Amino acid sequence: MIRNTPFRARPLAELIRAGFAPTAFGLAAAFPLPATAQAPAPATDKKETTLPEVKVKSAIDQDYKMDASSTATKTETPLRDIPQFINTIPEAVLRAQNATSLQEALRNVPGVSYAAGEGGTQANQVFYLRGFPAGGDIFIDGVRDLGEYNRDVFAVESVEVLKGPSALIFGRGSTGGIINQTSKVPGIVERKEVAFTYGNFDKRRLTADYNANLGDDRGARLVALYEDSGSYRYPQDVKREGFAPSFRFGIGHPLDVTLSHYYLKTGDVTDYGQPSLSPAATGTGLYAMPPVSPRNYYGYANHDYADHTTHITTARIDWRISRNVELRNTTRLAKYERSVEATIATLHNLDANGAPVMAGTPLGLLQVRRNHDTGRTRDNDDGAIINQTDVTWKLRSGGVKHTLLTGLELSRERLDRVNFALDADPTQPGTQAPTSFTSFLDPDPSTLLAYTKTPNVHALAEGKTAAAYVQDQIEFSERWKALLGARFDHYKAEARTESALTGAGITGPFSRTEKMWSYRAGLIHQPTATQSCYLSVGNSYNPSGELGVYGQNGTNLNPVNEDLSPERNVGYELGATWDFSHGMQLRAAIFRNEKSNARKLEEDGSTLLTGKRRVDGIEVQLAGYILPNWEIYSGVAFMDGKIVDAPDNIVGKKPLGVAEVAGNVWTVYRLGGGWEIGGGVRGTSGFWLNDANTGEVPAAVVVDLTAAYAKDDYEIRLNVINASDKTYYIGGYQNNPNRVIPGEPRTYSVTFRYNF
Repeated sequence: MIRNTPFRARPLAELIRAGFAPTAFGLAAAFPLPATAQAPAPATDKKETTLPEVKVKSAIDQDYKMDASSTATKTETPLRDIPQFINTIPEAVLRAQNATSLQEALRNVPGVSYAAGEGGTQANQVFYLRGFPAGGDIFIDGVRDLGEYNRDVFAVESVEVLKGPSALIFGRGSTGGIINQTSKVPGIVERKEVAFTYGNFDKRRLTADYNANLGDDRGARLVALYEDSGSYRYPQDVKREGFAPSFRFGIGHPLDVTLSHYYLKTGDVTDYGQPSLSPAATGTGLYAMPPVSPRNYYGYANHDYADHTTHITTARIDWRISRNVELRNTTRLAKYERSVEATIATLHNLDANGAPVMAGTPLGLLQVRRNHDTGRTRDNDDGAIINQTDVTWKLRSGGVKHTLLTGLELSRERLDRVNFALDADPTQPGTQAPTSFTSFLDPDPSTLLAYTKTPNVHALAEGKTAAAYVQDQIEFSERWKALLGARFDHYKAEARTESALTGAGITGPFSRTEKMWSYRAGLIHQPTATQSCYLSVGNSYNPSGELGVYGQNGTNLNPVNEDLSPERNVGYELGATWDFSHGMQLRAAIFRNEKSNARKLEEDGSTLLTGKRRVDGIEVQLAGYILPNWEIYSGVAFMDGKIVDAPDNIVGKKPLGVAEVAGNVWTVYRLGGGWEIGGGVRGTSGFWLNDANTGEVPAAVVVDLTAAYAKDDYEIRLNVINASDKTYYIGGYQNNPNRVIPGEPRTYSVTFRYNF
């Protein structure tokens, strides 16, 4: 196995690896070292709870079962002490599956569905968690990642999905949960790895990961990416280049400083999917999936593009002020640039002979109308500056122990976007959208268009947050624990539009200020050292001026919602965790997520806060070792959603994106001698593409396979995705089922990793 790689780069783990006596916070008792490496430990209370041992492993050897997380509480907390369901996808799973994007990583999380947001890049999906959009709820190391770009996981250590409302830690949004990416940061163990992937559809991807030991307490790391690949969906290539340098000083000392920068430049293609068969074509009043190859692309190869450039600079200071007090300050400056031209393709209501399309119309006569869309042709220059300060206090009151977190968050987020008018005939009055027709069964992406491109509308929006929060993790005894917390957000949003040519105002300015209290409470009972159960409740808000850049939760301000209070979300959860001696963990939860005070459009065009929708469900996750050489990562979610109060056409129906059953199993078996085989099954019972329930993604089961040969200094891995070449669909255009996005057909790749 490859050994020359660092273990999980958590601050506490770094303390242990550095060989320091971790007396702060009683860590010697909490994280015992092997006898040959253990530093002298101070006397501790024999009743002190002992946490699982931290093991130093290579990325190849890392377990699929994660014992702790800091995402849910901002403190390194065992999963059994977190009263909320969390899915943690470790680097070992990402490597075994050769996952390259956030979307591919989230295949391992049940209860996640997708929809194409404004912008139409296939990799730039709107993620739905438990039936609620999470486009604005994506974070990097606990800090909101506002940008609209194709998220690659080349610099990601793990992906964690915290289910349910989580405003206490993350602020606005977080209706169905949040998605947090933990970054690769420097350690003191050297790592020198390069990896090259080659596959069908001209897949070519090169990554490098270099961690240098600069001394006993200093390290530097550079993670880099270059990709120039084809695609099963469109004739254009997909290009990515990125690097993530980081420096860390004071590892194992009271003052630990990490400086990092993340750069990613991508050349993607806009893709609003394939046209569905319309209700007129099916004769049923419902939309149906297109009976065409997943490779059919209905855009313009010479005109459609989506170019992204992302810069994220972060400074993090961890200061252990005393044995029982620790301060963390994180400052982030982010800039997101995006340039896009998009095409909307829908089934035309007339066939090739000019006759109305109906149920008996031959597929060969169906036509697709392709509008090179003015409304979705724009340049973005978005950004954010965010500062978070957290102070953790270890306290004892009588026999009760407290881990008290107090925090302050200050942020300024802005959207700066220019929309362009595309005119196919400037000599005619008005604006004529560049349009052409193509065959439904055999589309021609090489069609050339002639049009002018003129700056049109300049949209500006800004959100400012000042938030304070307090959280107390309480240990009453070895058997009873609790988590209590509250947060206050002062959130002010402003928005306006103006002419991109003259600067004259068009709409606004609009402004709204919200003052929002949120909370979380959980009670934990642990009858034994391997069993834990909990009951919890938490809430969150979606303010009218929320700067979510994806889909329906990115409302911004306008005359309709400027005077509307926030939508309210609340989640209830009853869960349990079982840890087995051979390295297996089973987690389960029963939950209800509910949105009330939801925006409801009335017949007279007004909007009232009277809507309500809920999702009830059960989720189970099993991860760890079945046998010493056999490991599994799996989960399943059963969900039942209902729109309780809404306009008459959708009330009583199921919310879009809620699958009754969705799950996955991924497993590997190590045969010995470096050989490994494995694979997985992922599937869904299907889900509606819109709240009106007029178009549904059908049920599907997809099989993936892997085989690898790994030695001390190299690894060769084969991955086959969708081994049975199943035609399936991952989502559609948000709130409109007239376009759907197919999943990838059978793809294979071979990855060679070399450690030097």
